[in-house]
Amino acid sequence: MCTLLEIGPRTAKGCYIGWARCLAAFKCNIEVALMDTEGQKAIDVFYLTMGATKLTKAQGNLVREALEKALA
Repeated sequence: MCTLLEIGPRTAKGCYIGWARCLAAFKCNIEVALMDTEGQKAIDVFYLTMGATKLTKAQGNLVREALEKALA
């Protein structure tokens, strides 16, 4: 089982490093990554695990808050 994370739509270039560092800091594994673009906008969907299990609600909230700061 995985936790679904959707980032988008976004137009900022080079923001991958920000969320990649954030997910690495939480030791999240990206099990599946799906990327889609429409013109200049991109939507990314990730299926995440932490320690081979789905993130708990508390872990998900912490990751979401950190990602919002990293992508701001």
